[in-house]
Amino acid sequence: MGFSYRKTFKAGPIRISASKSGISYSAGVKGARVTKRADGRVQTTLSVPGSGLRYTETSSNRARPVAEPSAPAGPTAADLRAAYQQIYTAAVRQLRDGGSGAEIRGQLHNQGLAHPQLLKAVTDAERYLTDEAKRQAKQQAKDSREVRLNALAVEAAEALGTGMASHLVDRWLKKERGVGFLERGEVMGRAKKIHKGKA
Repeated sequence: MGFSYRKTFKAGPIRISASKSGISYSAGVKGARVTKRADGRVQTTLSVPGSGLRYTETSSNRARPVAEPSAPAGPTAADLRAAYQQIYTAAVRQLRDGGSGAEIRGQLHNQGLAHPQLLKAVTDAERYLTDEAKRQAKQQAKDSREVRLNALAVEAAEALGTGMASHLVDRWLKKERGVGFLERGEVMGRAKKIHKGKA
């Protein structure tokens, strides 16, 4: 009986396996994984969870004459695109969970996956989350403004309901509520619609 050995370690989105034949690395998410095998070939596996469907593609690694040794073939453009998407998705998730871009880049370097295209996936994930935070802050500011203007419009409509002239309500908004010129126009427009609806 032959001797065999296999040990697997995980570091974030990266998995490293050591066996008698050598060391292999893989990165991916559920349904998609790219593996750099011990023999130098790159294997891409895509599957539909729960369906039993699986597609596997392995880059060729043709034998070379011993007299003309050469380095193993690098990953193809398709392999890099697949790995980029997987690392990007994993990086977004890990950053949202409190991880840092430096930690993820360190993991890629340690696993021999520091290809510029794969490191760019981490940078793009950081940029996406930064833009997302800006969009959320902008939307929150917009929502807060709408709530404030609607509340002022209700107050102004009540003042109109008491018989106060529009220009006096406008002056009240300016002096008592500190509403600017453009916003006073919006508030008065909404207040008149509310007042007209109650009339």
